[in-house]
Amino acid sequence: MNATIKDIAKVAGVSKSTVSRVLTNSGRFSEESKKKVLEAAEKLKYTKNALARAMKTKETKNLGLIVYQKHKPILSHPFYAPVIEAIVENSMKLGYSIIIATDQDIKGSSAELLLEKRVDGIIFASFIDPSIIIKYKNQRIPLVLVNNSVDFPGVSYVKFNNFMGAYEAVTHLISKKHTDIGFISGPLTHRSYKERYYGYLSALKDNGIKVEKKVRVGNSTLSEGNRLMTQLLNSPQAPTAVFASNDMMAIGAIKAIKSNKLAIPEDIAIIGFDNIEHGKLIDPSLSTIDADKEEMGKKAVELLIKEINKDQGFQRENILPTKLIVRETT
Repeated sequence: MNATIKDIAKVAGVSKSTVSRVLTNSGRFSEESKKKVLEAAEKLKYTKNALARAMKTKETKNLGLIVYQKHKPILSHPFYAPVIEAIVENSMKLGYSIIIATDQDIKGSSAELLLEKRVDGIIFASFIDPSIIIKYKNQRIPLVLVNNSVDFPGVSYVKFNNFMGAYEAVTHLISKKHTDIGFISGPLTHRSYKERYYGYLSALKDNGIKVEKKVRVGNSTLSEGNRLMTQLLNSPQAPTAVFASNDMMAIGAIKAIKSNKLAIPEDIAIIGFDNIEHGKLIDPSLSTIDADKEEMGKKAVELLIKEINKDQGFQRENILPTKLIVRETT
């Protein structure tokens, strides 16, 4: 039986992630750890087996993860952090390491060379310039999109049912007798936000509510949520409820509402989308649309491995369900 990373970790007395970093020569590790891992690998005859497998399959056992530049700092982002944690965890379970970069990083030739030569496949998270996706697809590099999708065929992706999640959020506000409902959103060039916008419009239309000009669009940040909500509050007729395209913007909106000495939800109700941890902790706690971020990360890795292995007949278009979470803001 061939030795595994787990076997080496046990013999060397280090973690599996350390073993993976040493064997793929990626990430950080001490010289002492490197020595222990290589000695254990030699003892278990792993190096010889791994080299033979790599020469046969040309696999590096590295996966690339490219995240939209504006989501930095990546590892502490309230939405993408749990997605990335799930990607790393499930990659490690399958014997892969992760190289993380941003979409701006891969515009440099040296970074592109690194990715093209040292990864077996790439996961693109969030809004990525379609030209970058096309470029890698044309080079036959296995890839998967996360929280995004594109119109051209043959590209695998995992995203949430943004339309139905938004539709349910607005329908919930309508069930609370609101008919004057605003919408604050991140850029509609991002497909996820565009789909949520369409869900907002459809819910109003299906309930016979006239669509007023109470839509404000900006960056998908807390400060922008504050700014856009302030705009709505200062308009001739402020809405009685607001749907925010993500929780960070909703939290910013709550700050703006409080600054205007208005009560939530008595004067104005608000609901977000994503169900990040911050939403549970603020006062009042945020009603939102739950999106299973861990499942998204896990599914992305599963899809990419199928792409790498050239599996046949698997589902390329993966739309995960959402769920209404009612808290104090509605």
